Amino acid sequence: MRITQESMNRRLLGDLDRQLNRVDRATREMSSQRKLLRPSDDPVGAQRAVLTRTELSSIDQYQVNISQARGFLNTTDDALTEMMDILHRARELTVQGASDEKGDDARKNIALEIDQLVSALKQAGNTSYGGVHVFAGTLTNSPPYDTTSSPPVDTYAGNDGIIAREIGPGISVQLNTLVDDGTPPLLGSGVPGDGGLIDTLRRISEHLKSGTVADRNALRTTDLQALEGNLDAFNKARAVVGATSNRLDAADARLAAAETAATELLSDTEDVDLAEATLELSTAQSVYEAALKSGALIIQRSLLDFLS
Repeated sequence: MRITQESMNRRLLGDLDRQLNRVDRATREMSSQRKLLRPSDDPVGAQRAVLTRTELSSIDQYQVNISQARGFLNTTDDALTEMMDILHRARELTVQGASDEKGDDARKNIALEIDQLVSALKQAGNTSYGGVHVFAGTLTNSPPYDTTSSPPVDTYAGNDGIIAREIGPGISVQLNTLVDDGTPPLLGSGVPGDGGLIDTLRRISEHLKSGTVADRNALRTTDLQALEGNLDAFNKARAVVGATSNRLDAADARLAAAETAATELLSDTEDVDLAEATLELSTAQSVYEAALKSGALIIQRSLLDFLS
């Protein structure tokens, strides 16, 4: 087969074009620090990169949920601690009021402080985190207890709805503590006889103001027993909050490990080996320059080049 000058030129130009593409790719890999520049470079790797990025996005959202949940629970625990301090103070006052050494006037003064403790208790019940009232159930836009009306209104304005956050694939945790649920409830609905701490303190206040022997005996017996029951309920509620916080910490650690593994996998799939890429670029440039020099020797200038 006869090899013409034109065919040699075309072949040389084709080889030069391929070498230039090789130089261009090596340059782009170096500048972008990525070896997966388009899906056709590695279809399997491209699919793996898409799935890994989706996983990282999900992990990021779970971590945001955990951060918000931790703040919600910390706020709840602080409020429960404040309520328990109020309960302990109420117990001290109840013991004082049950003493035979106290007169009617002293008991009425103690009752006034008990009433103030109820107001403080409802204020703690209106605690909010990020504009969300943590003890209102799912009715989070408004405070669950009225602290301004006179005479006081103890009716609970929230509900028993559950607030949950997803901290993993198909894994959700309840964040809110229900104050109008359980036996006895924590704070209660404000309805007399529900056994919540508000009801207990209101009943103690009435017994202190009454002054009858039966009411003084109630202070020593049923009222203190009711406070003990309320204290048990608060201890259980705080234990649940603590257990949930520990679960969040464990989930956060697990997500951090998963994020590290996914990031490493994505790097292995997309990122270039710097030493390898540098060598590839140097080799491609050397080959291209050699091709140019050899091409200059092969493609000689013709008589027409001089006449033009």
